[in-house]
Amino acid sequence: MITVRDSTRPVWFLLLALLGSWPCVAIPTQESGTNNMLSELLVSDDYYSVLDDPPLEAKPGPKNESAQQPCDYDVCLEQKEPCLARKDCLCRGITLEDVAPEAPTVTSLTPGGSEGVTVRWCAPYSLVTTYTIKGAEQEPVRVGSHLRSSKLKGLNDGDKVCVLAENAAGEGPESCMMYLAEKDNAYLTAGLIGGALGLGLLAVLAVLLWKYTQRRRTGARLSIQDRDDSHQGLSDSNRVSLDVL
Repeated sequence: MITVRDSTRPVWFLLLALLGSWPCVAIPTQESGTNNMLSELLVSDDYYSVLDDPPLEAKPGPKNESAQQPCDYDVCLEQKEPCLARKDCLCRGITLEDVAPEAPTVTSLTPGGSEGVTVRWCAPYSLVTTYTIKGAEQEPVRVGSHLRSSKLKGLNDGDKVCVLAENAAGEGPESCMMYLAEKDNAYLTAGLIGGALGLGLLAVLAVLLWKYTQRRRTGARLSIQDRDDSHQGLSDSNRVSLDVL
């Protein structure tokens, strides 16, 4: 004989089996706040909303427009600091100290009398620590990386002058120019003398032409005045003769 109690037993077993297969979920209670937190952790994947503040999104700051502009950096002028030391603009890409610098560019050799010849150059697009200036038989001169000119004494006409750059990686190639002192001085002197003589000759011609013009005008006035005087004398003599008659 099957009783009511025996007939409900399979139903309870089935319910227990179903409950055992469900995920473990903590039931919140009003007595403890910890259970509420744990229940939210188990149910929700948004951990930041429970234990910590939500992560802040990185907002891009204002762009520095001046830092996006190329630097006004002239490699042929002496500089107080290298371009790489500036933070307010963009420098042109250069080779660093692990590579020997490129050759500078010699631009001019200017005679300076007893002070020597002024050698000028433009810097390479490389990291430079020192420049070396060499003459034919002169002792090399070493100067700092911020300079773009130097004096070199004892040069003769036709001597070759070279400039090279150097850094921690070593010396770079040379840039050279031939010094033509006598020809340059001769041409310059001849040009100055010729210009001075030409200006002097033009001034003398201008003065002579002015005097000649003034003399002709004075002579023309005198001739006209003499003619008027002669006519006036004739008319007076005629008047006198008429009065006698």
